[in-house]
Amino acid sequence: MNGECYFCHGIVSAPEEGHIWLREHDSHEVYMHEQCASGHNVIEGGQNPAGELLITCPECGEVETV
Repeated sequence: MNGECYFCHGIVSAPEEGHIWLREHDSHEVYMHEQCASGHNVIEGGQNPAGELLITCPECGEVETV
């Protein structure tokens, strides 16, 4: 799945390393580069014990595991 980075508007290809796709929301999907997410402080404390990233959606504030 491809989309536009929420922050820099570059191309995000969801299955690619360093690319994030938030898709667990009811009415919207958000794409972003991991580097952009980190620079905008939406990564919550790094990774959880399973190695997944905790990301705060910049549109709605919901935290999602990726």
